[in-house]
Amino acid sequence: MRVLESASWWKRLVAIVYDTLIVAGLLMITGFAALAINGGQAVQPGTLWYQILLVIVAWAYFTLSWWRVGKTVGARAWKLEVRDLSGAYPSLQRASLRAILALLSIGLAGLGLLWCLIDPEGQSAHDRLSGTQLLQPRK
Repeated sequence: MRVLESASWWKRLVAIVYDTLIVAGLLMITGFAALAINGGQAVQPGTLWYQILLVIVAWAYFTLSWWRVGKTVGARAWKLEVRDLSGAYPSLQRASLRAILALLSIGLAGLGLLWCLIDPEGQSAHDRLSGTQLLQPRK
């Protein structure tokens, strides 16, 4: 049986960099699709349906990855896993909550991510608030 411990801060950070590149690619593909749907015309800045579509794509990448296999591409590269507090992959609702909170947590100048440096169990703010944990194999 594999024993897991809280993921280190630097592994969290590099996994975020990997996932940012993946999401950027997905958003570019979405932009090309929107361009085609819009008859080859650029989508006007501030178009609500397009902004909502981009958020849905980013939400889907993280939420579905955590819900179905407990990891994103970035987490897979660094052998990290998202689990709920019982040790199972998070439910769809919990993974959704984690995705929303992670966006806010990291978006606030990374303060929610930095929380893991002072948390007694090494968890980020979005882990704590969503009832999840980001884990890595014990050394």
